[in-house]
Amino acid sequence: MPSGADLFELIFMGPGLVCIAFLVFCLLLVLLRRHLPRRRQAWRIARAEKLIMRGHTEDGLALLLRQGTWLRRRRRPAPDAALADLLGYHSGQALAAGRLDAALTAATASADLIARLRPNSLRHATSLYALGRLLARLGRDETALAHLEQSVAIGDAADPDGEALVSRALFAAGTSLALHRGDRIPEALTMATHAAQLASSAPPKPADLRETAQGWANVALALAQTDSGLDGCPAAAAALEEFRRLDRTKAVKGGEGLALACYAAAYAGHRAGDDQALTAAREALQRFSELDRPGDALAARRLADARRLLVQITSSPADAHSEEMR
Repeated sequence: MPSGADLFELIFMGPGLVCIAFLVFCLLLVLLRRHLPRRRQAWRIARAEKLIMRGHTEDGLALLLRQGTWLRRRRRPAPDAALADLLGYHSGQALAAGRLDAALTAATASADLIARLRPNSLRHATSLYALGRLLARLGRDETALAHLEQSVAIGDAADPDGEALVSRALFAAGTSLALHRGDRIPEALTMATHAAQLASSAPPKPADLRETAQGWANVALALAQTDSGLDGCPAAAAALEEFRRLDRTKAVKGGEGLALACYAAAYAGHRAGDDQALTAAREALQRFSELDRPGDALAARRLADARRLLVQITSSPADAHSEEMR
């Protein structure tokens, strides 16, 4: 029977040492393989964010997009939700800066990555909604509507307990407006009614979020009701009141919500013969003029609609049918 000294020599001085060293080497390789890609990803995200914060938006977005491409090619998906969120955030930043192409590239990459990481989730629906709204701004109405309708379907299915009613109301309201622009009025009315029901069922707090959802739902409802031969004035008045309050409290300062609420009030009021339609139409035109930006096809369209509605109100009888908003 070998002694303790013999065993020590066999393990630590002979072939056993080679086996142990090999096992340690393999373990290190496994750890490095898992750890290094994450460190590399974190460094690239931080680097991209610094570039964007310093005004080098294109370079920063390019780095993020290269990182997204690398992640999509990996055999094992990693929980890279932070990258998807960052792409979505900087899509909004690029949109605000008027860089619509960069915004679309980032939003598309974000939606693709979230679809891979969290398919059919509420986050997936949110990314599709953001992408659909951006496509609408670029005048790509059919593609935008497809994404928006998908956001509603996924959002409703992913939230059976009603914990995301505000988000779902916004999805439905945006989809209703897109359907209305496509002259699909019965579907627009159904979707707007769904949006209004979701918004009214949302929890009272945070109040600003609920009121924003109610404002958009009522705008969509007012336009769809008016073109369905119904009275859209109550919904338009509610939307105007909601967005004015948000504007006064600076929770949502101005913006297209208030401009569109003014338009809806003028649109529904003109159809109903309301004398206040002229005042609302003038304010809508002023607000849409302030929102007009180069390359934003949706903003240009709304500005043209507001201008045309004001002409109709000032040149035709109060009970004349105005041309519907597109």
